[in-house]
Amino acid sequence: MKALITGISGRVGPNLAQEMKRRGYEIRGLVMPKDPQAGKVARLGVEILEADLADADSARAAVDGIDVIIHQGAQIPQGKDPAERMLDVNTRATMSLLEGALASGEPLKRFLFASTYQTYNPFVTRQVSFAEDSPQRPIDIYALTKLLSEEICLGYMREYGLPVTILRYSSIKAANEVLGMLHPAWLNYFIDMTLSKNRIPWFGAEHIEKTKAIMSELLETPDAVCGVSDRDGEPWLLVVQDVRDTVAGTILALESEAAVGEAFNMTGPPPIPYTDAARALADATGRPYREVTMPFWRGAGASTEKARVMLGYNPQYSFDKMVETALAYERGEPINQIPN
Repeated sequence: MKALITGISGRVGPNLAQEMKRRGYEIRGLVMPKDPQAGKVARLGVEILEADLADADSARAAVDGIDVIIHQGAQIPQGKDPAERMLDVNTRATMSLLEGALASGEPLKRFLFASTYQTYNPFVTRQVSFAEDSPQRPIDIYALTKLLSEEICLGYMREYGLPVTILRYSSIKAANEVLGMLHPAWLNYFIDMTLSKNRIPWFGAEHIEKTKAIMSELLETPDAVCGVSDRDGEPWLLVVQDVRDTVAGTILALESEAAVGEAFNMTGPPPIPYTDAARALADATGRPYREVTMPFWRGAGASTEKARVMLGYNPQYSFDKMVETALAYERGEPINQIPN
């Protein structure tokens, strides 16, 4: 069976390709022109196709002769890329791939779309665990483009009978990224992004100046690891998943007939308090631990109960295990994943 993986050079793509090859799939990988990460995919021994997902003709052509499509490719908010670029890569490209599937010489057996739990708006200041039937109310353009693509996939299933499945991932990390988490600049990135372009921040306009002052002071110790709580002492919750759990869940969805027409939260184990995660990183790296009090709370998660019941999904890699793998990688020991 021949599979197309878009975004094959990202975190998930090469690990997914490696496992699918082991299971007997023939892989075609789509990479962007001049992709600096393309080298790690070339070492997998798969067919590589270079094309811009925003080019409709190229996206359609990539699908010809393909049995299954795993659409991982996406444009994330970064640099000076306009919002229209996200719409082209994240939404219009989804339609182009589906159109290519309709025109292909082979009937499509499955279309897996990599979405995000951000379509629920997890940037809330109350504790909640989203289920697949929770209202989807994205508050940024990235999440909006993903939700639009979800609806496009379901529309093509209703109109043409294409077998689509939607997977809503959370924040995915590879081994080479884990030990650098929770430092002040990492935290400040999300705050800065939230305040960019004159946005009304999800944590409330009344907290802007206080938050800026906290971050300014915190950035004076750039190597610190931040255990964040709100002003009532409630730790923030870190929603993160290991790339290996992502791959396992994606393959379960790909090979389950029950997954057709369904959406699944494909997140990791239950969220861990920032304070616990930060202490684990401080112990592992020797970086200084900092207790940080923010004027708001963060940490909404997503339930994986549906994926557990219908697919047998059982995420294995807690944050502690992710740290263990990251330390092994740092020591140069072999690990069972391809770093990002």
